[in-house]
Amino acid sequence: MIKRFNENHFAREFDLVIIGAGINGCGIARDASERGLKVLLIEKNDFGSGCTAASTRLIHGGLRYLEHFEFDLVRESLVEREILLKNANHLVKPIRLCIPVYEGDKRGYWLIKSGMVLYDLLSFDKTLPSHKMLDSEGFLKYEPSLNSNLLKGGAVYYDAQVAFPERICLENALMAKLNGAMVLNHAEVKSIKIIEDKISSLEIIDKLCGEKYIVKGKIILNIAGPWVDKLCNLTGRDIKKQIGGTKGSHIIIEKFQNGPTHAIYTSAKLDGRPFFIIPWQEYYLIGTTDILFTNDLEHLKATNEEINYLLNEANRILKTKQITKADILYSYAGVRPLSLPSLQSNDPAGITRKHIIHDHKGDGISNFISVIGGKLTTYRHLSEEAVNLVYKKLNCNFVKSKTKFIPFMGNFEQGKNNETYFKSLINRAQKKYDLDPEIITHLINLYGKRYKLVLDLTLKDKDLGRLISSHSLDIRAQILFSLHNEIAFTVSDILLRRTTLGFNKTIGEDSINEAAKFIQESYFVSPDEMKKQIADYYENVIKLRKVSV
Repeated sequence: MIKRFNENHFAREFDLVIIGAGINGCGIARDASERGLKVLLIEKNDFGSGCTAASTRLIHGGLRYLEHFEFDLVRESLVEREILLKNANHLVKPIRLCIPVYEGDKRGYWLIKSGMVLYDLLSFDKTLPSHKMLDSEGFLKYEPSLNSNLLKGGAVYYDAQVAFPERICLENALMAKLNGAMVLNHAEVKSIKIIEDKISSLEIIDKLCGEKYIVKGKIILNIAGPWVDKLCNLTGRDIKKQIGGTKGSHIIIEKFQNGPTHAIYTSAKLDGRPFFIIPWQEYYLIGTTDILFTNDLEHLKATNEEINYLLNEANRILKTKQITKADILYSYAGVRPLSLPSLQSNDPAGITRKHIIHDHKGDGISNFISVIGGKLTTYRHLSEEAVNLVYKKLNCNFVKSKTKFIPFMGNFEQGKNNETYFKSLINRAQKKYDLDPEIITHLINLYGKRYKLVLDLTLKDKDLGRLISSHSLDIRAQILFSLHNEIAFTVSDILLRRTTLGFNKTIGEDSINEAAKFIQESYFVSPDEMKKQIADYYENVIKLRKVSV
């Protein structure tokens, strides 16, 4: 049993209690704490374990929103993309995307060209290159893996990729903690007490030990993603349903000979939805679906229908390989927490991705706010807006947001984020730590300039430099580091959100015992509790992600 707190930790009244620690909740906690507010962040599972982890792993301007005339959302997204490229350059990298245009496509060559011109105009202050249009011959030279039949040409442009959005989420939580915020994963709100028109207290349970605590906050902010309505129901007030949601599923396959060297972005032939084939680590990430969803949020799994849809659409444009179910290493699925009013649309892809910040004063609760929707790319701006409203409701001296200017913990200084610098860095680290340069590069990409904190552990114990899995570049020191420095407590925390072990071809199955051993040694967890953690991983990760052939 892991006991982290006692009643004294919750004796004070917080300025802001945030419920939900996806990218938006962690971003709000960081923004509010950097402005000086007393913040408590509560998450029933782990940081970034819900919608954030189920994304397509892109930081993008929202090219497709142009056809819905959401120019303000596109501009906002493009501005935020630049901020992340500058402030989180160890995690967010430029990615080149190709848009093939085939005869009969819903969006023809000239429509794509017009969209690309507008996209460049809206990103007039960008650091990434502008687009270029190619005829079919030029396009196939650029990306020969694609089917040439009926190809009219296409566009090449840049956006950004975050290979592990879970780490962006985590760094926001860690920075909030450094600013004085109290950040709790594996803690769930069980009840809400209201006196007159205010939430007076929350009862939370620490799921790691079963202890219950009473929490008080001046403002309560509900940013629980698809679970927003469930939390509203705990108030006992008649609050209208706010969340609809669409399900998005992805499949992962190994890279194959003569496969795509660039990310491919196209429209699905069946329904015109955005469709991606993206190089990701040693794999291709293929997705996504976009289906109205009202079922169980806790055990999400890609259906056979979704998998067949993804296979058919990928095979339609690929020339060098026809993918089958046998090629799929695993799948993953999530639900986008979209606004219910916008779900009247017959086209899920046409539903707005703009966020809504709802003040429940009109529902008779003056200190309660819910946030609906939001995108991975625009989380920082959403956070700034939400905290601005918190200040307004607190009626205290307003402090401006600083997050636009403050780099992430692992961010490399401008001028040091280049190939020459990294070659020198890797050479020096290789001599000092006697580790393969591939491992060092992997750690730099995960931890940024904090990579030395992990590698320094190997100087004290050489065995910590050993690889955990033959299918990943993670070393044993990372597990120890995550337990001591990154608020990790469970097998899932370590394999899926602190390291990359859960994303290899075994879905982390080959690393479970190693993670369990370190957890037992660090927290003195009983064998029975450890067995339960391992069983949970098999039930809620491996079973849900495996694809039956």
